[in-house]
Amino acid sequence: MSLTLWGLFLALLLALSVLGFAALKLAADHVVPLVIQQWAQLKAQTNESLLLQADASVHRLRTELVRRLDSAPPDTIKRFDSLFELSPDGLWRVRFELVDPVNAPTLYLHNGPDGLSDSEKLRAVISYDLFREQGPALVPPFFSVYMDFVENGLMVYARGINWGGNADANASNAEYPTMLGSDPRRNPKRKVFWTPVYLDHQAHTWMVSVIAPLDWRGRWIGTVGQDVAVQTLIDSVNSNHGTAVQQLIMDSHGGLLAYSQLRERIAQAQGQLQISMLKDPVLEQVQRMVLAAHADTGAGRTPDGSQWVAWARIGGPDWFQVDVLPQSRVNHLVLLSWVVMLVTGLLILLPMLWLLRRRVHALVSRPLLQVTRAVDTLSQGHMPEPIALNSPDELGRLAAAFDTMVAELAQRREQLVILAERDALTGLHNRRCFEDELTRFFKDKAGTEHQGAVLLFDLDEFKYVNDNFGHPAGDAMLVRVAGEIRALMRDTDMLCRLGGDEFAVFVPNATPAGVQALAERIVRTVAYTTLEIEGQAVRLTTSLGVANYPEHGQGTEELISHADMAMYQAKRLGKNRWQIYRPDHNAVQAMAARIAWNERIDRAFEHRLLRLHFQGVYRADNGELAHLEALLRMVDETDTSQCILPGQFIGHAEKSGKVLDIDHWVLRESIALLAAHPRLPALAVNISGRSLDDPDLPAFIAAQLAEQGVAPQRLLLELTETAAVSDLRDAERFIDALRGAGCTLCLDDFGSGFASFAYLKHLKVGVLKIDGMFIRDLPREQGNQVFVRSIIEVARSMGQHTVAEFVEDAETLSLLREYGIDFVQGYYLDRPQANHPALDR
Repeated sequence: MSLTLWGLFLALLLALSVLGFAALKLAADHVVPLVIQQWAQLKAQTNESLLLQADASVHRLRTELVRRLDSAPPDTIKRFDSLFELSPDGLWRVRFELVDPVNAPTLYLHNGPDGLSDSEKLRAVISYDLFREQGPALVPPFFSVYMDFVENGLMVYARGINWGGNADANASNAEYPTMLGSDPRRNPKRKVFWTPVYLDHQAHTWMVSVIAPLDWRGRWIGTVGQDVAVQTLIDSVNSNHGTAVQQLIMDSHGGLLAYSQLRERIAQAQGQLQISMLKDPVLEQVQRMVLAAHADTGAGRTPDGSQWVAWARIGGPDWFQVDVLPQSRVNHLVLLSWVVMLVTGLLILLPMLWLLRRRVHALVSRPLLQVTRAVDTLSQGHMPEPIALNSPDELGRLAAAFDTMVAELAQRREQLVILAERDALTGLHNRRCFEDELTRFFKDKAGTEHQGAVLLFDLDEFKYVNDNFGHPAGDAMLVRVAGEIRALMRDTDMLCRLGGDEFAVFVPNATPAGVQALAERIVRTVAYTTLEIEGQAVRLTTSLGVANYPEHGQGTEELISHADMAMYQAKRLGKNRWQIYRPDHNAVQAMAARIAWNERIDRAFEHRLLRLHFQGVYRADNGELAHLEALLRMVDETDTSQCILPGQFIGHAEKSGKVLDIDHWVLRESIALLAAHPRLPALAVNISGRSLDDPDLPAFIAAQLAEQGVAPQRLLLELTETAAVSDLRDAERFIDALRGAGCTLCLDDFGSGFASFAYLKHLKVGVLKIDGMFIRDLPREQGNQVFVRSIIEVARSMGQHTVAEFVEDAETLSLLREYGIDFVQGYYLDRPQANHPALDR
């Protein structure tokens, strides 16, 4: 019986071995071409990224050059003599004092028997400006960018190389392959083409050039091209000595560009070695397979069955990455695998496999299944049950760490939900929660007879407390008032803080008489509330506006707006009182105020009463000045020693549209200041929300920067988060246009709504300025600390910098440094001033 069993076991093992060998052989025939084809595709994709980038760049440069030629101002040609000078050898070159090969292009251009035409001069000026602006950004990764003149000249930017200065009177590009290939007689379809690979002896590296024929106004005027160093691509093929797979790069005409076994012969042939001249049967079969397939990628066996061949097209110059694997090597690997499989079958006993399976299932599979289910539950947005393996091994520690992470996530989620719906200072509902509740009310009560009301109030003369006792005292007053008013609310009423010293109450299902009684109690309670500050009893009053539903509004915005108008009606009637919205009181007074401010703004422009003050923004790690923020002020025409803050007139300017003129003025002044002070650090300028609707503003900014010769990186544009999020499409368009111009974008007052995080992937800004309400009392507000830390972590993960404003003491600064903030700004560091010390640099 034992012999029978062993015989059966050996017979089964032998049958399995034969089947295994056949399966390995069959699998190899299917797997090998897939593997080497995938390898060839990966290598081709790796190598083609820079080439495709060069191809796209040349298309873009040609389009931009023609566009600039078409739109060049009439006086552009006049700049020619200020940029170039005629050398004694008859060549036009960049003026000696302007030669800067690191930052600007160089030129040689033959003068010609009748001098230069206006067309040549215009092209020289336009191409010089274009390559000076964009050349440093393109070189590297490319070796050079240039434009050939059909009249025999060359404008070129190659970092650190003075091509114009190195040229002599015999220099000519007329017989260059770039010019010959661009001639309309040889290239009637005006296609972009690639030159063959060549060894640049001056740079000691292998090059390939992509060339775009340049036509303008119906005639050929030259080329636009870029040189790309391909030494890395060639080295990647030549560095595979001793490996089973042989790699080579060939072009679509049978030229061998890179092959480790023929490296010296390729170099001797200047990169133009033809496979047909080698008389190598293997390479000839490879060439025929690749070219006959007429496909970008593929794999197969050579006709004689000796080699596996895989290829993938390298986009751009139309090359092929080719991998060759000998069949003998595959057979060797199949045989070796079969031997290993047979030996393994002989050595491993089936009972041990069975026991091992039991142990693996108990110790690994089942715990991993629990962890996987928990991870899936968490990925679906639900909180999984604790895994609790209670084992000391790696999986037990992993499960314990996962349970701890889930608990922390649950706690963090709860904190973030609270921060999203609550005001960090008073603990009241915030504006977003208040508006959501009103929206639900109107949705649920539509078409019914229900009543409701919105009450808006703020503290009269609250600015007096902040200015005389400091923001901590003002915050204490807000917390005290919030607590007193909260005690007056019913369970169904909602009290919220809209921001600053402004509060709102939503009273659903309330009669007008009940609302009036509540308004009277609020006004009286605030008037009786006293706060002891520095030994002095401080008492404020409030002005409150009431808008009833449905009498005064049928929607959220309308009801809030009318309550706000009623509040200002109460202020105009003497403050410390409440007022029900009256439409007849609003329109005339609002119009009169708006007209008065519009006239003051016009006079400010006419008499030059607008001023810029500056406040420093500092690096948090070392305290160095990073940049300045430009802050707008208006000189008071009745007392020129005083300045009016923008909060008093910007709102009227936005309603009348004059804020667009103000934005243009601030931008012109700021850019002119940067031009006048080359050593001044970057300048941050606030852009109003109305300017997001102006499609011409990005072009205006780019034109001002170019006219003043200011690098775009020195201008930082701040957009308020609420303005950007209110019209996301316009904000994305506006931000993309300014980023394209090279400016840095900052999202100001970030965090005023927790939904801010959802918009970061749409708003591609480089800097986030955290809303000052989260910074002002940071050391004493645990909720603010969680929120600020979250903003910094999210910004860092997305590659964005963070700025904290309203830094008013050393404790706040120390805490922000601990969190990893990048920049800080506030009265503790610097106060706004017209004559900032940085202007003296």
